[in-house]
Amino acid sequence: NKYNESEISDETLSFMGSERGEIGLLEKVLQLDQKRIHLKNLRKEQSQQLNWFSEWGNISIADVNELKEKNTYVKLYLLSGKEVKSIDDKENVYLFGNENNLFRVALISQNPNEKLDFIEIPFPVFEKDVIKNELAKTNSKLEDINEELLSLVKQKSKLQEALEECEHHLNLRNAKFGGLTIENKVRFWEGFIPEHTIDKIVITAKENGWGYVIEDPTEEELDVIPTQIKSPKWADRIRPVMNFMGLVPGYNELDVSKVFMIFFTFFAGILVGDAAYGLIFFLLTLLVHRKQKFKPKIEFHLFYTLSVSILFWGILTGTYFGSQMLAGLPVLNDIKIDKLASFGGDDIFIQKFMFIVGAIHLSIGRLQMAWRYSNSVKALAQLGWIAIIWGLYLVVNNMVLGLPKNEFTIWFFAIGALLIILFSHPEQKFFKGVLSSIAGLPLSIINGFSDIISYIRLYAVGLATVLMAASFNEMAIGSGISTVVSGIGAVIILILGHGLNMILAGMAVIVHGVRLNMLEYAGHAGVEFSGNEYNPFKLKNKKY
Repeated sequence: NKYNESEISDETLSFMGSERGEIGLLEKVLQLDQKRIHLKNLRKEQSQQLNWFSEWGNISIADVNELKEKNTYVKLYLLSGKEVKSIDDKENVYLFGNENNLFRVALISQNPNEKLDFIEIPFPVFEKDVIKNELAKTNSKLEDINEELLSLVKQKSKLQEALEECEHHLNLRNAKFGGLTIENKVRFWEGFIPEHTIDKIVITAKENGWGYVIEDPTEEELDVIPTQIKSPKWADRIRPVMNFMGLVPGYNELDVSKVFMIFFTFFAGILVGDAAYGLIFFLLTLLVHRKQKFKPKIEFHLFYTLSVSILFWGILTGTYFGSQMLAGLPVLNDIKIDKLASFGGDDIFIQKFMFIVGAIHLSIGRLQMAWRYSNSVKALAQLGWIAIIWGLYLVVNNMVLGLPKNEFTIWFFAIGALLIILFSHPEQKFFKGVLSSIAGLPLSIINGFSDIISYIRLYAVGLATVLMAASFNEMAIGSGISTVVSGIGAVIILILGHGLNMILAGMAVIVHGVRLNMLEYAGHAGVEFSGNEYNPFKLKNKKY
């Protein structure tokens, strides 16, 4: 009776004899999940059998079985009109109802081997009431297992540790029994190692009697060589953002983590730009950090840094919950920079400042490219691009901000274009290289213009954050608070409004802060993030 087999025998999972509680917890989750899958399949089968009665009627399975005992056999079919016509000559075939142009047909015979040349519809094994009761039991057990699995969510960190341990064991087994062979007699492994570890590999190989061959990567392997990224601790704080976005420089590309960290932090301050929000972000990070019983993760260092940047920019602009009244308080008013102020500041100056930031950001990318080509005349072409960038900056000031034309603009373009045309393609014949440079120059200049314009988003999004905060303040207390009810309503509006504004501001940091680094800056630094990170296999536990 398979409907009484709702329990599955527990399978014992063994991982190298480990007796850690985390492994036992993981085994329990896996066993519960196996039971859950079994019960879901069982429920599906029971539901299908129950639906059979809805389609064929309330037929007694006991009566069908009794007819069998008396040598009378009933076989069911679901046939089309054309198929029904082909069996008109049979006297022991009966039609009872149709659905969706299909006819229900029963063959009644005393010969157990007699059948129609069509697919037979089997009878359910049990009566309708029995299946209904068993389905209810299955659903109940499924609910119990789901509740138990949900209760284990609290143990997520322990389960993650157990999973990592099991994955490590699996990787070890794969490494031990994997590799390549020579005529099934000699087994060897191959992979990539950092150049600075070669001496260590050689010494270890000699100590253990290993044979080895160390070769430089071939041209064909350049696309698959992993990238080992080593950044200073302060720059490594940006790693969670880059990992989240899947940004890994290619083997022949620059490590942009330092510039990424500096400007992403700066952009976060501008995009949120509210000192009160920055203080709240800092306190929330501190609260969550203090509750962690393990070594602080790098994410906390990043959040602290971004929170301080937001707090600092908010102080410079005199922005506190988007309130002009708070910005006008004596101490707070004295420490703000008037031209940058969110209330009463110089909008033209702020926009010009954003374009300056953009020009500096893009110029750094070109300087890095020039340093990379320091042994080639290609470096001069990159310096030419820096001249073009600042020429474009002056054009943007004139076209977007309406500032007077600058007499140096034409010189920036002339010198920059000359360097680019002459030195961009030194590997080609002179005239061919010049023609190639001229052909691509106009489009590249247009792209550079749009790249600088793109930095206006810092001003626009930062201003939107301030305006939304001010709007929520106006909604809450614009007409004053005269009653207890209006006071409670104002508090609710302020909490929900500023909470929503902080969430949107945080999203803006991810969207715009990452974009300006990943597209605009990285494009000028020649970085396409086409690599995969070097993540070597290593033995973490000697017991393995």
